[in-house]
Amino acid sequence: MIPDFYDGQFLPDGDHDATWIEVQQRFGSGQYRMDLCQQMSKFIQTARGCGFRSVYMFGSFISGKNEPGDIDLMWVYRGAAFESLGPECKELLNYEKMRARCGWDMWCCSDDPNAVAYLLDGWRMNKQRTKRRGIVKIDLERFEGLIL
Repeated sequence: MIPDFYDGQFLPDGDHDATWIEVQQRFGSGQYRMDLCQQMSKFIQTARGCGFRSVYMFGSFISGKNEPGDIDLMWVYRGAAFESLGPECKELLNYEKMRARCGWDMWCCSDDPNAVAYLLDGWRMNKQRTKRRGIVKIDLERFEGLIL
């Protein structure tokens, strides 16, 4: 469940588990946000087919900002399976290719819990580095959601 914003803009600190349906309902209002969700649905469908474990979402998309710049996210993949991934899967894990394709900031990490925690720690901070904010996690292995 996605909690209320603690200050009208950001989620409280922590990893907030959510289904894709909850994310769409909470952050998909207005045409621009609906367009972002539709694009994200396609990426999630690909990621699930690749066997990725989860996706973490952070930044302006999961904030109270009316028109976020994009969706910032991090795919978590099974570390041992990286070499066997197909080209479409590896593309989702390639920052430069995805940035060129859609303009989003998409990072990736193996499923090493220490690496995941280390990377997410920086994204929990606001731009001024003065407050911590929450992150939304979608478990792709127990996925519940509507793919458009």
